[in-house]
Amino acid sequence: MERRTQILEAAAREFERVGYAATTVAAVARGAGVSQGALYFHFPTKLALALGVIDEQNVRTFDVVSLHDTSPTQALVAASRGIAGMLLTDPVVSAGIRLSLERGEFAAATAAFYDRWIGGISDLFRLAVASGELRTDLTPEQLGATVVPMFTGVQLVSAVRTGRQDLFPAVATMWRVVLTAVADPRHRPRPLGVVEDAFGTAD
Repeated sequence: MERRTQILEAAAREFERVGYAATTVAAVARGAGVSQGALYFHFPTKLALALGVIDEQNVRTFDVVSLHDTSPTQALVAASRGIAGMLLTDPVVSAGIRLSLERGEFAAATAAFYDRWIGGISDLFRLAVASGELRTDLTPEQLGATVVPMFTGVQLVSAVRTGRQDLFPAVATMWRVVLTAVADPRHRPRPLGVVEDAFGTAD
């Protein structure tokens, strides 16, 4: 398992650096410090290697969702903060998301990933509405199916424009827009304060 992780992380660095098409198995093996034979033992094709990166990215990102936060809204904001942090520091996460948007061969894995994310985020929105933190005519499913693509777009544009240097303030602004629209006006300062605590106030 340690060698497999080593190979996945080397592959992620290559995929993130040059994309799927330009990545070679030889370059991944060199980056991982293993022979090509050892690499093929774990991943028989480059496609299998890319799918392995996407699968591992899914595991790492889903692990940031916590149901032990003091409120569902806090859990939503904390999850986005955790994933944004990993996009800046974890090559598997950044490469996995890049790959998921890059090629048709990854469509099934990518669709399952987003379906699961939308389902999980919708569940948190359902709890937030039930607790009275949010008040909206939108359904939890509509909120989840909108916020997940919003986050994906925010991080993608941030990557293109600034190499993700503005990612934290961009995600914070996203949450300010969403929560200003759907938070109960009587309690709005609290969820907006959660965003400030998570990301700071820098614009």
